[in-house]
Amino acid sequence: MQAATTYLKFIPLENLNLWDVKRYYTKNNLQFENVVTLWDILKPYKKAVSKEEMIENKWQIISKINFGGELFLRDIEEIETYKGSLNLVPDNAIIYSKINVRHGCIYFHEVGQTPFGVSSEYPIFKFDETKVNGKFLHKVLRSSAFKKLLKTKTTGISKARVKQDEFLDIEIPLPSLTEQEAIVNNYYSKIKEAEALEKQASDLEEEIEWYFTEKLGIKAGTGIGLKKGLNFIEYSEILKWSLDTMNKVQFTFDKSNFKTEKLKNLLMSFEGGKTPSKARKDFWNGNIYWTSPKDFKGRMFLQSAEDTITNLAVQESGIKVFPKGVFLSVFRSGILQHSFPTVVTEIETAINQDLKAYTLNEVLIDKLFYLYFVHTFKKYILTLASKKSVTVESINTEDFLEIPIPLPPISIQQEITNRISALKSQTRQLKEKASILKQQAEQEFEQEIFAS
Repeated sequence: MQAATTYLKFIPLENLNLWDVKRYYTKNNLQFENVVTLWDILKPYKKAVSKEEMIENKWQIISKINFGGELFLRDIEEIETYKGSLNLVPDNAIIYSKINVRHGCIYFHEVGQTPFGVSSEYPIFKFDETKVNGKFLHKVLRSSAFKKLLKTKTTGISKARVKQDEFLDIEIPLPSLTEQEAIVNNYYSKIKEAEALEKQASDLEEEIEWYFTEKLGIKAGTGIGLKKGLNFIEYSEILKWSLDTMNKVQFTFDKSNFKTEKLKNLLMSFEGGKTPSKARKDFWNGNIYWTSPKDFKGRMFLQSAEDTITNLAVQESGIKVFPKGVFLSVFRSGILQHSFPTVVTEIETAINQDLKAYTLNEVLIDKLFYLYFVHTFKKYILTLASKKSVTVESINTEDFLEIPIPLPPISIQQEITNRISALKSQTRQLKEKASILKQQAEQEFEQEIFAS
């Protein structure tokens, strides 16, 4: 086969306004009607605001715009210690992050919203409402096609930015205001439908916790509530000798419908993992899965892992490969601030040192019952067994093994798991439908605007 021939590319001199080749070799097949530049519709806005004015009006300072185009503000108290000048963002304005605009960090501050302050890293623009629908413009500026275009506009090396003039030079499609509103309404009707489905899924998740709690007779408390000075605490109220634990929400079993058993008495095996030497290339990219916390990602069943190791790594490093059907729990990770990731393996896998692999006596406790228990009552697990360290959160193994687990007869455990499995199936279907609707909304919006 003859190799493709590469030719020199000639750029007309009048188009060569910057000595930056990436903006000329990047292929752009976007075609659309009613073309305008952002210069035509956006007017730069700059109004300096003092810290005193910010404090007096209780205006906050921007923290960031995330990749989803959402605004995050700093606490009001941080104004006192803020260093640098500030500009005020009024309502009905568009702002973007110079560094991350190419990732979608553009925000529309709608009409009637409270002003806030930004640094010069966030250019501010106003626009004519009789010609431009703000929500439409925001969607266009955050579209995948627009993000690709913005990547050709960055300048700089260590922290590449999109300068204001470069941003405003970009061309976009701008149909009539009536058409803009129709496109936006169609988009948001699907988004609202998706959000309604997500709300139903969230309600079902709450129903799972309520059902599990009622069935087991678990009572959620509000913590002991320590105050300054000398505190007297009833011994029966203490779940763990930790001041931090005493102030957290606690689950108690004083009205449990069933007896409890310490987790250590339900274990058949309990082991840790290790990491083969990263310096040994012959230890990696083999045919044996090697699981670490990043592989959990909200799952309940583990079907794959990102990393793999070789048989040589297993043999020389003394690593154990665990069979299918084993519980894996994260025992060291920042995620333990709010979650206790636990899965059942559907693959054979080795694990790293941040995980524990264990099996339970299935004569006493149903596998799904335990899995649903630790996912539903993760706060209970974390309250009793988590510990803070200088570097990262972790689970104290001794405390974990002492955790009491309510233990109904196996028949009732299975009745509970069958009900929860049905609710989780409904939840999963609702979330999948919501995800599809959101994807359709995005695709239809871009198809309406851009033709390639």
